[in-house]
Amino acid sequence: MRTLDSTKSAVIDLVEAAYRLPIEESDWLEHVVAAGLSTMPHSLFASGIIFGRTQNDRRVRIRAWRHEGASDEIKSALLNCAAGIPKELELVWFRPGLVDTGSCISEASRQFVEAVASKTSIAGDVLMLNAMEPDGRGAYVAIFLPAPTTLDSHERGRWKMLGAHLAAGHRVWRAVGSATAGSTALPHGAEAVLDPASFKVTDAAGRGKEQGAAVALRQSAQQVDRARGRLRRTDPKEALETWLALMHGRWSMVDWFDSDQRRYVLAIPNAPDLGDPRGLSERELQVATYAALGESGKLISYRLGVSKGTVSNALVAAMRKLGVKTKPQLAEKMRGFKNQFGRANERDSN
Repeated sequence: MRTLDSTKSAVIDLVEAAYRLPIEESDWLEHVVAAGLSTMPHSLFASGIIFGRTQNDRRVRIRAWRHEGASDEIKSALLNCAAGIPKELELVWFRPGLVDTGSCISEASRQFVEAVASKTSIAGDVLMLNAMEPDGRGAYVAIFLPAPTTLDSHERGRWKMLGAHLAAGHRVWRAVGSATAGSTALPHGAEAVLDPASFKVTDAAGRGKEQGAAVALRQSAQQVDRARGRLRRTDPKEALETWLALMHGRWSMVDWFDSDQRRYVLAIPNAPDLGDPRGLSERELQVATYAALGESGKLISYRLGVSKGTVSNALVAAMRKLGVKTKPQLAEKMRGFKNQFGRANERDSN
């Protein structure tokens, strides 16, 4: 079995694609799928799906499905394969935060991938990256490989970080495209506009005006610029670790060009909307939700752009407020809240 080996410098291309301000959701997905395919030197083709739901709709629906490097014959075969996925296997494949190859997820998964390969010969394995939010919205990317492949711990960690960026990038798309994106007078509902040369805040609104925000935003913009500059070639591992998926648990930094094609950096508020807080603070809810999904403190720190100490303190506080002592108890408690909140939404939609 082969070991997955992505092109390290190309992963920053995928991060950049995640934060590209698009016109259409399908454009965003096409850029992400193309960038994802380029990270694998021996990959065959890639597919991406966007899942979404209306405000009062509990059912997650496919909003877009795009392919890169796949012929019409392969697209048809993929559609037939998708229709034949057993329900119990579908639940495993769409587990929140999943990063793995189809041949290694489970024995049932391996058997299904082998059966498809035997019948269609379109691929020997597939890397699956679930970048969907806990509420089911977001992106799912599949990169098809010629032979059975496994991930070592370094590759798995790298792709989990990329999944955090894809989730954050799709939230940016939703924020920019929503009616509330005009909640400030700045472009795309941003809370700060920064000069890309000096990284100084030239205009601010909302929490971007709070004490200390200008310094934090400047440091964040410098981090992103450093990651996407020479560092992506000299030390791509550090580049990915430097470009956090969220800045200070609040903002995503994206490029914006005005009508004269002058470039600026926008700080767009992009904290994940995780539902019913049940007495938890915003940070406690964020940390508890991702911890309940099995994410490590290191990955949560990266996803939210806050220190590991902040994550640890928020988790302790959340578990104390929720009256639980272990991670399994936390997962069960959070799952119960989600079910209750979901039933309330279901009543609202009737």
